Amino acid sequence: MTQLEERRASTARRYEWLTFVMVLITLFSLGVGTFLLGHVERSIVAAVWIPLLVLVLWSTARLRAEYRQAQQESAWARAAEAALLQSQERNRAIVDTALDGVITIDAAGIVTEWNAQATAIFGWTRDEAMGKPLSETIIPERDHEAHAQGIREYLQSGLGPVLNRRIEISARHKEGHEFPVELAVSPARIGETYIFSAFVRDITDRRRDERRVASQHAVTRVLSEAVTLEEAVPNIIHAVGESLEWDVGVFWRVDKPSGTLRCLHQWQAAGVCADEFIAANPLHGFKPGKGLPGLIWERGQPVWVRDLMSDPALVRAEAATKVGIHGAFGFPIRISGEVDGVIEFFSRQVHEPDEELLSMIADVALRIGQFGERTRAEEALRQTEAQLRQAQKMEAVGRLAGGVAHDFNNLLTVIRGYSELVLGRLTPGDPSRREMEEVKKAADRATGLTSQLLAFSRRQFVATKIVDLNAIITNMDGMLRRLLGEDVVDLCLDLDPRLASIKADPGQLEQVIMNLAVNARDAMPTGGRLTIETRNAVVDKSSQHETMMLEKGSYVLLAIRDTGEGMSEDTQSHLFEPFFTTKEKGKGTGLGLSTVYGIVKQSGGTIGIESKLGQGTVCKIFFPKVDEAVQDVPVANGAVGRAVGRETILVVEDDPSVRGLVQEALRVSGYDVLVARHGIEALLTGAKHMGPIHLLLTDVAMPQMSGPEVAEKLAGVRPDIKVLYMSGYPDHPVFEQGGVKRDTAFLHKPFTPAVLTQKIREVLDGKEPA
Repeated sequence: MTQLEERRASTARRYEWLTFVMVLITLFSLGVGTFLLGHVERSIVAAVWIPLLVLVLWSTARLRAEYRQAQQESAWARAAEAALLQSQERNRAIVDTALDGVITIDAAGIVTEWNAQATAIFGWTRDEAMGKPLSETIIPERDHEAHAQGIREYLQSGLGPVLNRRIEISARHKEGHEFPVELAVSPARIGETYIFSAFVRDITDRRRDERRVASQHAVTRVLSEAVTLEEAVPNIIHAVGESLEWDVGVFWRVDKPSGTLRCLHQWQAAGVCADEFIAANPLHGFKPGKGLPGLIWERGQPVWVRDLMSDPALVRAEAATKVGIHGAFGFPIRISGEVDGVIEFFSRQVHEPDEELLSMIADVALRIGQFGERTRAEEALRQTEAQLRQAQKMEAVGRLAGGVAHDFNNLLTVIRGYSELVLGRLTPGDPSRREMEEVKKAADRATGLTSQLLAFSRRQFVATKIVDLNAIITNMDGMLRRLLGEDVVDLCLDLDPRLASIKADPGQLEQVIMNLAVNARDAMPTGGRLTIETRNAVVDKSSQHETMMLEKGSYVLLAIRDTGEGMSEDTQSHLFEPFFTTKEKGKGTGLGLSTVYGIVKQSGGTIGIESKLGQGTVCKIFFPKVDEAVQDVPVANGAVGRAVGRETILVVEDDPSVRGLVQEALRVSGYDVLVARHGIEALLTGAKHMGPIHLLLTDVAMPQMSGPEVAEKLAGVRPDIKVLYMSGYPDHPVFEQGGVKRDTAFLHKPFTPAVLTQKIREVLDGKEPA
């Protein structure tokens, strides 16, 4: 019974007793009045009894009025009490249905209020929490003292560090784990004491969403700042691992030659001791379907493992157990449609599968893959631009070198030719013979240099054939071993027996191999190993970025590897430039690699150098594969002798020195020689000459009229005339126009009188040119 109900009952009992007493008094008064009327004088009775009766009646009326008032007050009190109860119930319902946990404690820290949401958040029921110190329920042990100190400080000073504002702290669940909550505490004074009302909100989901958004922002930032995939992925693992609060991250990269996943990078969170697990990862390699990385690789999609302990078959489960790792998930990185790597994350807690997280991670994997494709495309573009700049530079230098070499060819033709003519007239004991031989030797060396310049500029005359690269290398084996020094450099041949054929000039291929072998020998002054390797190579979309941006197709690879000193990037950027050398002055012309470059390009191939200081050098040359049968390579029969004849030859040459040399060389060989300075003069000479003209020997490039034009007009009036072209300018437009066939009836400058007469004899006799 409430205090109000007790007070109302007490009042009712009091009025009942008073009514009973008043009735007794009234009855007593009536009795006394009746008695007095019979024994006392009427006047005295009336004087005493009537006032007494009036008093009794007035008192009764008064008592009834007060009773009615009391009844009315009692009704009001009951209504007020009902309203109070209703208000309390309404407040209770509001508190219990609040979305936040509502907890009230007194000044001693004892829980005096605990709503239903507090039970849902912390796991403690109302009955369990009421009457207990708050520190024994939801406050982590490390914060007990701070909690007690905060209450004491407020009671003493009226100030508190966490009062009347919202803060985010860690709270403890009944099951023991901690989780983030948002807390607002408001103090209130009731009488002489204080109460503290706390409003608590579980922000676990919000924190998780914030972490995931932060993770995505971190990935965006990393991808915007990184240049390569190898640079980006470690930073992404770090950022994602920290933002999602996982403990260990591992990046596996596909090693394409071995078809195995190899550990490329690892990360562990601060405060996590997983060194044994971290140390074990580099020792493993995973094939598709093996272990968690291999499973992800095989499926090509994210994989979630709730607890590694539940699947002992997973490789590394034992190492994970030792460091307390349980939960794991991983996802593949796809580039150009193929799995290029796998990223794993591990946690010391058991994690239930989170589809939302996996969806977010799938988006991250997609962005990483797109970044990888973009960086590959950018790298390919950079390589292409660098190759274009290099090609433009080499083309410009090549045009200059080729032009110089062409002009020198005419001069050298004259010098070598007259040297040979003079030597032919001098007796072996003539004192002038030695000087003239030195002149011829110098001219021969100069001829070699111009030949190298022409090779670099791709203006060299080539006799391409379908050849077997293995056969050429095998034939050079003995010569290479002598050149390298078998006691210094170990030569190893790794030739593919099923090697396809290529189309190239065999002599030029030998020159390429020889130059590269000499450079490799010079890079290994204290000895080493030189490996010459041949392989069939197929370039497709996946390997295009690894093969100097070759066009897709089939190639034959010639690779020459040495274990020498290697080269810096700056040196490599100038390798193919003519006259660039790293050798001491006087020990190299700087034309070796530039010649190789020109020969490879003229053969339709591509050359690239890979080198690092202290790690040796690899030169890779890709020749287009051909499906034709190998042609026999003719063998030279030694020195060429002078051939003689009695035929009439018309010589057309605009250079007077060359024209004079040719005229003299043919005259002493018995030929009847007609000379012309240009095409018009040649036509006039041919028209005036009454006898037969057996051969037209003409330069290709001349002013006013080209050699092929002269030949065409003369053939109209002299159909039996044979034609021999000569030129030191093999890339003249007439070759592209089909006016001259390079492999028939052609003599390239510089030449000697013996070579000249031998070639003329071949053409006059109708022999196939060698």
